[in-house]
Amino acid sequence: MLVLADLLGLGHSQSAFGVTLAELITFLGIGLIANVLIGYAIFQVMIERRQNQERMAAYDRGEHPH
Repeated sequence: MLVLADLLGLGHSQSAFGVTLAELITFLGIGLIANVLIGYAIFQVMIERRQNQERMAAYDRGEHPH
């Protein structure tokens, strides 16, 4: 995100607004990346849970491998 701030010319600005805007872009970007990673982890957990439930249902029906 700092690259984006540099591209916008905010990283080298001496004004308080430029610095604040660069910090907002940086921290919102970090928050966005963190939320995407958390969402991905939750999605993977839900998929694994469904697979485990299917495996247990098959085991209960006696379809487990020998």
